[in-house]
Amino acid sequence: MGRTPEPLSRGKRIAFTAVMVSITAAAAGGLWMAKRRLVKPSGEALNRMAWEANFTERGLRVPRGGPRDGYWGAGMPGQVKDAEIGWHEPEAHIPGMVEEDASGLQRLETPNARAHLLILGGSVAWGAYASSIETTYFARVARALNAAGHPVNISILAAGAWTSDNELKALRSRGLDLSPDVVLIFDGLNDLTLGNASEDERVTAYLSRMREARDLVGGRGARLVMALQPMMLNKRRSAIEERVLTLSLDAAGQTRVRNGYARMKTGLEALAQADGVSFVDCSGVFDAERATTFTDLWHFPDPGHALLADRLAPALLEILSR
Repeated sequence: MGRTPEPLSRGKRIAFTAVMVSITAAAAGGLWMAKRRLVKPSGEALNRMAWEANFTERGLRVPRGGPRDGYWGAGMPGQVKDAEIGWHEPEAHIPGMVEEDASGLQRLETPNARAHLLILGGSVAWGAYASSIETTYFARVARALNAAGHPVNISILAAGAWTSDNELKALRSRGLDLSPDVVLIFDGLNDLTLGNASEDERVTAYLSRMREARDLVGGRGARLVMALQPMMLNKRRSAIEERVLTLSLDAAGQTRVRNGYARMKTGLEALAQADGVSFVDCSGVFDAERATTFTDLWHFPDPGHALLADRLAPALLEILSR
């Protein structure tokens, strides 16, 4: 008769269990990695991945809480309908993150300010996807101008999905009444990506509105600064940004944006030949960045806000110094 196997000692049982757990974990990890390579993220998962990659790819700590307005604006109340402008952002008071009055206006005041800067635009001009007020491009611009001896108060009249049509209406109905010394219209991409008009119609309408803005601002004795917002198409895109672009624009859309930006730039440069009018091209401000900088087709978190401020502040300082 065969001998009955002796039971394993406690130590051998623990060792055997540990080996089996390790094998199972390794197999599960392999399956997870394979799935991750095969299943590409989209939607909010991609948006969150891109936002966090902005920091991790640069060796920076990821701020807790995500964007100050939440992913896809989920941290903000709903927009408010407006008979004159179409809509505007809601009143919101989130300490350190968002301070916005009932008309959708953000204000940033600097002690002993010598000038008032009004910024108009869409969600990028609003300061979307920064982690706090202090890390927005406009707060950085205010600090840079103050350090250079030109403190300014800044008002931001902007809203998600605004095009130059909304911005011109906002300038006419509310912006000029704020008595700005300098008006910065910071836009471009919404005009080329929202709606169904042709490239020709979009560019023609945009430049026509910029001419009207020039006349309105000049009529009040203020200076107009027109700036094209950053765009992704000419950037050294990361793998995440390639995924974002693939899901955001088809080939025809990409062609429209590239051509449209080039035509807008030419038109704005011509408008800037007039006294009291300037043009700042921010469209390629991220082009040399290898790390992920955009979270979607339009927006970018703190590293992008810092680069944008580095482009805008010197241009605004030159204007204020005159």
